[in-house]
Amino acid sequence: MIVSRILAAAAVAVFLVAGTADAFLHAGSADVGMADMTSGGTPDAILKISDLSAIPDYAFDGSDLEVPFTLTGSGATVWLIVYTSGQNPPLTITGDGPGPYADAERTSAGWHVYDGVDYLVYKSDGERFEEGANTIKWNGKDNAGNNVGAGSYSLTLAAFDDEATPHVVGPVRRTTGSFVQVTLDTDESRMYDQVHVVNMANDWIEHDWTTFAGGAGLDEWDQTTVAGACGDKCGSRFNSFNPLRDDNYIGNVRGGGGHIAKFSVDWAARQVIIDEDWGSDAGGENGLVFTEMPGRDYGSALNADKTQIITSGGVSGTQSSLKGWSVDTGEKLWEWDVSEIFLYDNNGSDRSSGPGWMGRQYNGEPDPFGVVSSSHHASVAVRHDYDGNVKWINRNGDGYGDMIPWSAEGGFGELTYGHTEAPSFKYSIYATDWGWVGLPDNGLDNSSFGYVLGEDGSGLFKFEPKNAPLTWAQFAIIVNGDTDWDGVFLSLGGIQDEAGSNDWLNEEIQGDWIPQLVFFPLAHFPYDHARVSLGEAATAVAEVESTVLPDSYTLGNAYPNPFNPETTIRFSLPWEVDVRVDVFNEQGQFVQSLVDQRLNAGEFEVTWDGTDASGSQVSSGVYLYKITAPNLSLSKKVTLLK
Repeated sequence: MIVSRILAAAAVAVFLVAGTADAFLHAGSADVGMADMTSGGTPDAILKISDLSAIPDYAFDGSDLEVPFTLTGSGATVWLIVYTSGQNPPLTITGDGPGPYADAERTSAGWHVYDGVDYLVYKSDGERFEEGANTIKWNGKDNAGNNVGAGSYSLTLAAFDDEATPHVVGPVRRTTGSFVQVTLDTDESRMYDQVHVVNMANDWIEHDWTTFAGGAGLDEWDQTTVAGACGDKCGSRFNSFNPLRDDNYIGNVRGGGGHIAKFSVDWAARQVIIDEDWGSDAGGENGLVFTEMPGRDYGSALNADKTQIITSGGVSGTQSSLKGWSVDTGEKLWEWDVSEIFLYDNNGSDRSSGPGWMGRQYNGEPDPFGVVSSSHHASVAVRHDYDGNVKWINRNGDGYGDMIPWSAEGGFGELTYGHTEAPSFKYSIYATDWGWVGLPDNGLDNSSFGYVLGEDGSGLFKFEPKNAPLTWAQFAIIVNGDTDWDGVFLSLGGIQDEAGSNDWLNEEIQGDWIPQLVFFPLAHFPYDHARVSLGEAATAVAEVESTVLPDSYTLGNAYPNPFNPETTIRFSLPWEVDVRVDVFNEQGQFVQSLVDQRLNAGEFEVTWDGTDASGSQVSSGVYLYKITAPNLSLSKKVTLLK
């Protein structure tokens, strides 16, 4: 492998921003190169948190709570995080920071907006622990120093090995200023985007990375059926692969206002085959339904039960929207105008900063908690539920994804609501458990590669690896599915002049090197998180309003199914009765009791959060949920898929 370093001429990073000649701040070290990393096969270190148990009997008197846990696979920096459980607060705006640019309903200053979601009570500073049995302490106070009152809470530990050696799993396409969605198929040890399929188990350290200019040396999708269907009205490739069933998908094709279509995949042939009959009843042609997105048509994602595909559009112009479409027919179902959230002052005129990217899980599965969206021009990340209600907004002021203009001469300026040339750019969003999402971090300091927002949009912690090359981060993808690839995947490598420090580039890349920086290494780092209940258990069963009482027992299908991290089970009772709803594993072993009480006649629903009776998370697999009452026993299956 050629490891000669280059000194690229100062140039304008036209793919990133327009009009800036100042090199942005990079994280990582110029002294770390490809030879300092590992590759080939699965990662050696898979970090796991275990022996974390529910804590029902804490006194909530401000005394220290010692929480035992075990780390296996490696040591790690650990954060202790406490959230409320089931409190559902009203609309709240809090935190120091500038107000929104143009949001008539939320003119108050403050970085944080949340409504009807559990909210952050406490987060610790990261503390390093070695592999093995450990104890971490919580002082019983919130982050303002007040004693936390008795109630229902969740306690989460998140662990990241910031001293680990990066394990390179392959090249990912540049997502700066464009739209790239990387999907990790951990069962097959592969990852893919709209252009290429990559074997994650290859020895990428031994590969000549300069061959990737133009994509040479990588398996490429055959999307000729897409190009044929589009003709000159849209692009030639699907930009999103949203999995439906088996090898069937639905996604969007960018260009010309955007289109959506169903397709199947022949993995052996690397071929994408469009369903030319889909969408005809909704005005589609050749299997393509026109989405007519404003500004730039960006990405797509599925809702929780995969009945709707959601498309995003904005970033240019003054309109910002999300639209929902029927997966079955292609019919347009709804449109949300989110312009007030994403408008910003672009040198004296209004401009849309998003939405662009929307959160999906690492494997392309939908986020069960709603739609999280943002863009590289926006200081905001926002979650809507699938009914269009804002659940939280993270704006400027908390140090997580803040947008601040930067120049080499003047340093950082003031917080700005949106900007074409101001870090931190939000190039991707990936969902994980409990409504948490991971985003890349870039341009604000020399240490952070990414960060995590919690279920209320609060910034929780940052990924700051100590042994990584100089980097302008673009991806932060958490995998937590009981796989050989569990961890967090961070992109590596610099842009602008700083790319010259990356030794996998050679002397042939000089001068006009920007178009050749198409691919960046994606590396695995050890990471895990685990959650248990703290304090009183939240009420598990809720009555569903109905004008007619049921005349028989029923047990509904769990929704969603498969699920991660929680699913809802509905059941009907024709009269007052003592009833149990229990969960068992495939071997018939008891896992958790969801309901054990006397209930009136009516419709009820209960949520299972994937934990066992001790409050520990259970592994992926098929589970049996069973309702029992006098002369009654009904059961069905549900799959937990991490």
